[in-house]
Amino acid sequence: MRLGRVLCGLAVLTLAQSGYSQAPPDNATSAQGAASLGEEQQRQMAEYLKQRLPPPKEPSLPAPPPDPRNLEGTWIADQLTQLRLERDMYDQPLPLKPDARRVLDRRLKANYVDHRPYANAAASCRPAGQTWQLGLIFPFQIFQTKDAIAFVFSEMHTIWSLRLNQPHCDARQYMGDSVGHWDGNTLVIDTTNYKQPLWIDADGTPASMHLHATFRIRRIDYGQPKLEIVTTVDDPQMFSAPWSIVRTYVWRPDFAQFEQYDCEGQVSAPDALNQYSYQPEPSEAP
Repeated sequence: MRLGRVLCGLAVLTLAQSGYSQAPPDNATSAQGAASLGEEQQRQMAEYLKQRLPPPKEPSLPAPPPDPRNLEGTWIADQLTQLRLERDMYDQPLPLKPDARRVLDRRLKANYVDHRPYANAAASCRPAGQTWQLGLIFPFQIFQTKDAIAFVFSEMHTIWSLRLNQPHCDARQYMGDSVGHWDGNTLVIDTTNYKQPLWIDADGTPASMHLHATFRIRRIDYGQPKLEIVTTVDDPQMFSAPWSIVRTYVWRPDFAQFEQYDCEGQVSAPDALNQYSYQPEPSEAP
């Protein structure tokens, strides 16, 4: 894949949202009760991880590039999907402000109690943002040149592009405007200028369009080549302090062929609001 010259106004493409992501736990009877997913939900997610991440068919996979600054290849999350992020990487509760808590509680009630979830960005074929996208157990590919890097996600067919060693642009984009630089062998990505408020996770932890996200990405190898991505969320409108989470992604070149993703046939069909019981979210959402 040739990235060519990456411009400030480069369009970010996507298709849709995974169908399972808003499905409520079977035993959820209240928004408060849905705060913890419970053992059965964890068991279901663990089984889902096994299905999404089977062992390689080949006894050995080709090794990733030897240069630690070369991130190219196919990667996939090797941790359970979290429908809702409740604690940071230091096991501290997320510092939600009252307005953010009110929005989240409303979304939880709509989903788990009323069974009429709000239609988020992905439900209308718009990019859902990096925090949600990186939490899914679907492969993504990285392509890079000396001037630019692109993440291409199989789910939703989203493209997240960034320019290296360049200033930010004023143009707002669904995935924000991203610039990066190398700190040793760690890629540091700074993202601002989102075009819309985001759902940080599938349950709807809110971020405003003023979110400032930082991603620190490096290759690690403790017996198996992986990517480590530390995401820092800085959004004074929704959170009283910045907070960070860490995720890992295993090297899987055997997942390089992506399946076609048909957004229109899943959640953005003309009758999607009725078919999937979605409802428009009140306009006072962040």
